[in-house]
Amino acid sequence: MKRVLRKAEMLLLTASLKADRALGMGGRSRPPASIAVRVAGRPLRSAAVLAVPLAALGGMTFGAFADGTRFLQAVLSGAGMTLFFALLLRLERLTQLHYERVGYGPAARLPAQRPRTGGLGRALAFLGTSWGGLSVVFGSMERAKGTPVGWLFSGVFMGLVLLGSTAVHYWVGRKRRRTRPPTG
Repeated sequence: MKRVLRKAEMLLLTASLKADRALGMGGRSRPPASIAVRVAGRPLRSAAVLAVPLAALGGMTFGAFADGTRFLQAVLSGAGMTLFFALLLRLERLTQLHYERVGYGPAARLPAQRPRTGGLGRALAFLGTSWGGLSVVFGSMERAKGTPVGWLFSGVFMGLVLLGSTAVHYWVGRKRRRTRPPTG
């Protein structure tokens, strides 16, 4: 079984390299970006991150959360997309390894850094907790009024409210920085 899988993998790699050369990318002068190496290095995890939101969006579009059959179809389509994306990412990693073997260096590794206070992670954590709390409060208030509002609508509405307020805050801060005279 392992031999068959290895043979199939080599066949797919050969086809991928031929397609790479046909598209004019065979003479890569630079190694891939570090994010490309990281994503291709964990194909199943990266594929799940790509496919699960797409399957959830498709499920919401077709009303899968109200019907069991459609929910199963959404889950199966998500699993299929995950496997397809994982195959493509595995081929990309094999292509990267091939180019490393024939003389192109691996992608530059990011230097180890201390975690910074603040930054993107902290901002995303703040937005996530704010979104969750506001969604629950908004949904509870609407249910208390007697309005039949679903949790999905509540989450999407509060997401749009937070996105809008964050964009306005960013725009005002940027305008303020532009009008402020340089210090020196």
